[in-house]
Amino acid sequence: MRKDLIEELRSGYDNEPSSLSKEAERMAELMGEAANELDNYQLYTEQIHDIRSMSVWEKVYAVSSEIGRIQMTLNVETGKGSSYKAISINDVVDSLLPLMTKYRLIVVPLQKEIIEQAQITTTTKYGEKQQFYVRVKAEYEVINIDKPQERIKTCGYGDGIDSGDKATGKANTYARKYALIDLFNLSKGDDPDKEASQEYKPIEKSTKEQIAKINSLYSEKEINTMLKRMKKADLYNINWEEAEKMIAKRDRSLVNDQTETF
Repeated sequence: MRKDLIEELRSGYDNEPSSLSKEAERMAELMGEAANELDNYQLYTEQIHDIRSMSVWEKVYAVSSEIGRIQMTLNVETGKGSSYKAISINDVVDSLLPLMTKYRLIVVPLQKEIIEQAQITTTTKYGEKQQFYVRVKAEYEVINIDKPQERIKTCGYGDGIDSGDKATGKANTYARKYALIDLFNLSKGDDPDKEASQEYKPIEKSTKEQIAKINSLYSEKEINTMLKRMKKADLYNINWEEAEKMIAKRDRSLVNDQTETF
């Protein structure tokens, strides 16, 4: 029993009889508070014991059962004057972290692999825009802290498109998000995939036949001048469409020369 409680009891008996009932009520109140604290501690220790004895699959199921619906904070513009709400990686992590801490789970990355990459042309209302596309496969492992030998492997796929150097980072973020969503069976709300994405087509590289044709039509000096204007290192760095334009330009020039001669 706490010292302050004992002192209160003693002082209560020293007071007038009229105040004795009030002191007794205060004593009962303090004892009730102490009992509640003890009950809460016992309940906490029992929960910890139960959690420590759970398997990794039981813990994943418990997280899935308690997490409920994730609040979507990411606002995605469709480019059609409208937008939709989506789940960001921060939404997923912020929702999972308290429950993963409670059930003593951690997620660690195993490996990430770029399985596809390309330079693409994105079609917008303003015209065509060249961007970089990357698709990533990322593998993760969920570990039971209380039984480290119990682990679950999961993976996610993510696509990233960017005009700079952020395509891989975006793809990794999406891969992580979908790996966690699938593992814990999280509710995503409305499916953002119902919105049509911007159309894109891969940029085809120039062919050997095109390069040979260009070399036959132009002098080395003319080729270097055009490559400098196009900001290309050599003919192997131009795409199929650019090569066709170079060939067509010289073909038209030759036809005009022949017409004038005739």
